[in-house]
This record gives sequence, structure tokens and C-alpha cells, in this order.
Amino acid sequence: MAEKELFGGIEPTWRVAVAAEFCRIEEICAQAARAQWETVRIWRVINLGLGSSAVITAGVAGSVVLAGDRFPVVAGALALVGAMLTTVISMVGPARKESQAVEAAKAYQSAETAARQSRQVDLPGHSFAQARQGLCDLTERWHAANRSATPVPRWAQRRAARSPYGNRAEDVMTDRMSEVVRVFRVSRRTADQVS
Repeated sequence: MAEKELFGGIEPTWRVAVAAEFCRIEEICAQAARAQWETVRIWRVINLGLGSSAVITAGVAGSVVLAGDRFPVVAGALALVGAMLTTVISMVGPARKESQAVEAAKAYQSAETAARQSRQVDLPGHSFAQARQGLCDLTERWHAANRSATPVPRWAQRRAARSPYGNRAEDVMTDRMSEVVRVFRVSRRTADQVS
């Protein structure tokens, strides 16, 4: 018996539930990717700030030493500050953390794209077993991105939570629900009618 005959032409509830779960994972991954990109910005600024401060401090210390013996204490203090900044850079590793955040953001964006494609393209033609397997694969991909992600500062999470929609939560939900419903509309036109 065909699925359409079994359910009387109505979409089965499992398909709506799976589509909603794909949508939820897509939203979570989108927000996590935005938070990781905010973290990338933080580490980039820290890296550039500390690195340029160390270079400028070392340059000024060398200039003061080469200018003469008038300010040996200032030159020594500047050299120590430059060495301290270099040590902080090597201990904290902002360039490495920036790179890790970029990789995590890419992993979340990849999972987000996979969720959207699974929901909009694959799900209408899948059986329950295929849809469930696709959801399991996507969930594993999402958890792998979570395991490899760097911790995100709280203020970066808040900035990421501000989506392009702003505070219009009802509009967002309406848009998402119409996307879920749109997935299940089947065109009645045949290939002959289209051409």
C-alpha cells in the first residue's frame, strides 16, 4: 500500500517532526557559527594588539638604547615590557585560538547547510528509515562540531544571539513554520504541463 493511500493524502506526523528537528539543529548550528565568528574577531584583535604592542615596545627600547646613554632605565623597562608581551603571546596563543575558532565556525556552518538541505531537498522523498538515518548522521556531525569547538565568551554569545531578525521572534517562527509546511507541498503538475 502506498504511503499516500495509507495516510489519505496527508503528510505523516513523523515527517513534520523530523523536519522540525532538522530546523532546530539548523538554527542551533547557525547561532553557534555566529558565536564562533565573534570569537574569531576577539582573538584576532588580541593577537594584533599584543603583537603590535610588543613590536612597538621593542622598537622604542632599541631606539632609546641607540640614541645614547641618557635613559638606560627607560630602555631596560621597555625591553622588559616587550619581552613580557612576547611571553604572553606565546603562552596565550591568540593566533592558534583564532584558527581553532575558524575551524569550529566552519564545522557549524557545514552542519547548518547539511540540515537545511536535508530538510528542504531530501526529506520529502525519504521513507521513515531514511529520514531517521539522515537525522542520526546530522546529529553526529553536530556533536562532532560541539566537541571540536572552542569555548565562546558570554558576550560573543549575546552578540551572536542578535540575529538579522532582531526581536521579532514571532516573525521568525512564522517564517520557519512556513518553510516546514512548504517542504510538504507537492506539485500536481506533470512534466508535460511544465513544458
